[in-house]
Amino acid sequence: MFKSVFTVGFHTFISRVLGFIRDVLIASYLGSTVVADAFFVAFRIPNYFRSVLAEGAFSAAFIPVFSGLVTNPKNKNDAMEFIERTMSFLVFFIIGITILFFFTMPLIISALAPGFINDVETFNLAVFFGKVVFPYLLFIALVAHFSSILNTYNKFAAGAFAPALLNISFITCLIFLSPYVLTPGHALSYGVLIGGIAQFILLYYCLYKMQITPILVLPKIDKNIKKFFNLFLPGLLGAGVIQLNIVIGTIIASFLPTGAISHIYYADRVNQLPLAVFGIALGVALLPTLSRYIKEKAKLDTIIYTQNRSIEFSLLISFPSAIGLFVLAEPIMYILFERGAFTSEDTYYSANALAFFSLGLPAYVLIKVLNPSFFAREDTKTPLYIAIVSVVINIFLSLILIKSFRESGIAIATALSSWVNVFLLYFVLKKRGQTKIDNKLQINFYKIILSSIIMLVIIIFCKRIILSELMDNNLLINASLLFSNIFIGIIVFIMMTFMLKIYTVEDIKRYFSNY
Repeated sequence: MFKSVFTVGFHTFISRVLGFIRDVLIASYLGSTVVADAFFVAFRIPNYFRSVLAEGAFSAAFIPVFSGLVTNPKNKNDAMEFIERTMSFLVFFIIGITILFFFTMPLIISALAPGFINDVETFNLAVFFGKVVFPYLLFIALVAHFSSILNTYNKFAAGAFAPALLNISFITCLIFLSPYVLTPGHALSYGVLIGGIAQFILLYYCLYKMQITPILVLPKIDKNIKKFFNLFLPGLLGAGVIQLNIVIGTIIASFLPTGAISHIYYADRVNQLPLAVFGIALGVALLPTLSRYIKEKAKLDTIIYTQNRSIEFSLLISFPSAIGLFVLAEPIMYILFERGAFTSEDTYYSANALAFFSLGLPAYVLIKVLNPSFFAREDTKTPLYIAIVSVVINIFLSLILIKSFRESGIAIATALSSWVNVFLLYFVLKKRGQTKIDNKLQINFYKIILSSIIMLVIIIFCKRIILSELMDNNLLINASLLFSNIFIGIIVFIMMTFMLKIYTVEDIKRYFSNY
């Protein structure tokens, strides 16, 4: 399994690096302006569904059912029928939703950003951008479908790399198309659609190479389709709780001064890097593994051992990442974005949001690790109920905290509600006897905390020396100084990892050979 994690993580990392380049360009071209806020609101809807479908709900419903079919060679025809019927239902549903949303886009924008209603320019831009980007949902839904098929066969690379094509499309359109359209926001909107088409072509080609060429058929409901929808519909919310909280944050932030939505977007993008590279990678690789174990009636100890090692690895990555983002939030945002239309004031508010988002980073990763334990058992309702509790808490805290902390209040609320989500997920699994903390995880948890504290001290010390005076308009030097600080922190943490024997060379070799 860990080979799969690193495969997904590596390709996701490439995509996220391109995403950072994209966001740097967006910040330079748009800053935190009216156009930026309008585009980010318009893109929030299809991007939410992209995150939910590609990283959670669809795979959570599809893979457990499909795994049960492909494990038995006699079910080959049933497996192909299941692929085609789920694809057909998906296509017809998304086309219907797209048409509906196209004609009701003003109402959608009013609901998503009610603070825009009194700002005609921003509102009209958001409506136009929404109409352009929403057809992207059809292509990304098919990409999620194709990725789930490939993941079931333990082929993770293409699905993990596909988002890179969207980022390439963003970058290309922003640079080359912006001079020929009204605003850079228009160029970005067209880039969304082009990127979706490119991802679809890549994933379909990968299936074609496997001699899997699904075609559209008349939708027909059988027992497998019923099981799929029973899992899929609750999973739409349960699997995408983090993104849903961000959407709620966007709604609330629309009442704040211009730029607040953009500040949240930029902060979330930086915070998403470790989440995407490791949290999503673990979730994507863990689901088919657990589904296969459960379908093959593997021992509970084997399942729990796999869960514990995944939790252990997620903590090993997320704790130091959270510390690094919290301490270095301001220099990170300054170096990445403060140029062009992105001002020092934007840096200040975005950095504060990033620092508070980072406090929830371990929780965001753990949600991705714990949810598959439910999904593999064909239970998407429990994560849904827990997600509802988390969302309610998020809304309540956001409304209270924005009065004193502006957009940072939204970040605090998102972090706290995510921790509630984690504890509830684990509590239910524990109560059902489907998980338990083994001695190795318990001991390593304290070792990870100690290693993270030592790294924290070193990072703060180095920050005062290395980053005391960042040079204006010298990106290369500033980036080198920031990288040096981060690199020292990483080296210290790795040294502590081996000194405290959290992991040994033998452990790493065993994981890669056995999984």
